[in-house]
Amino acid sequence: MKQRAGLTAADFAAWNAAALRMTEARATTAIAEALVAALRVVLDFDTAFLAILRRDSAPMVPYYSGGEEPSPAYHEGPYLLDPFYNHFLAKRGEGCFRLGELAPEGFLRSEYFSSYYRLLAIKDELGMLASIDADTSAHVSILRHRSQIRFSKLDAAWLGATAPVVRDALRRMAAEAGRPGAADARKAGALHDSLRAAYRNFGASILTEREREVVHLLLQGNSAKAIARALSISPDTARNHLKRIYPKLKVSSQAELFALFFRALERVEPGFEGDPLTRLTPAR
Repeated sequence: MKQRAGLTAADFAAWNAAALRMTEARATTAIAEALVAALRVVLDFDTAFLAILRRDSAPMVPYYSGGEEPSPAYHEGPYLLDPFYNHFLAKRGEGCFRLGELAPEGFLRSEYFSSYYRLLAIKDELGMLASIDADTSAHVSILRHRSQIRFSKLDAAWLGATAPVVRDALRRMAAEAGRPGAADARKAGALHDSLRAAYRNFGASILTEREREVVHLLLQGNSAKAIARALSISPDTARNHLKRIYPKLKVSSQAELFALFFRALERVEPGFEGDPLTRLTPAR
């Protein structure tokens, strides 16, 4: 897979053709496909993921070029652990970022990465966040598979240069999808609030407050050493917390903890604000 250094006249013509198709397109899929075609002129990648991130509801995912999304789908809960979404939520600014710049230490070895990204066979991810308004951001994520090289700073600069086109395309896709009716918007917002509350309260009926902090950091992809630094404790103390947490939750590994978390989220409905573990059967 080649590193992009500059555009030829043929590349420039291909970019203009794709950009023109995008501006003329009306359907969401047609806009998305034209945008991805334009991005392929300046960048080499295997899979593209387009999303609209919102503060008051789950992300909208109008396009994914890799076939079927991993299960559960991004907007059904995995977005809560996504480094790009959490960067947006924390209002840390727009821009173009390589996965390693936003992800916590140990993320690439985490269960979230190995489980959610497993079907993508991902080697690296490069993502752009481009603000649409104060509460909404366009998000473009491009992925390279394991057989390819990682994204470079130059790749990030090329993707960043496309921000105006990306922002316009995602804004038009959002408009094409249409605004939900008042009742649907309230339901979507309530479910989003409940999912975020379920994440915050996961294990509250069983674990101590410090143990829950450890679990949250572990779910986000932090290693034991990173958890120790975040909580100002020693790595041994962090590992001792895990030794107590796993039996309490009736799991024996990070993989089982991750699976338990998403099984619990599946039981959450709009308006629920407690520990989602209480919605599972006692045996789990």
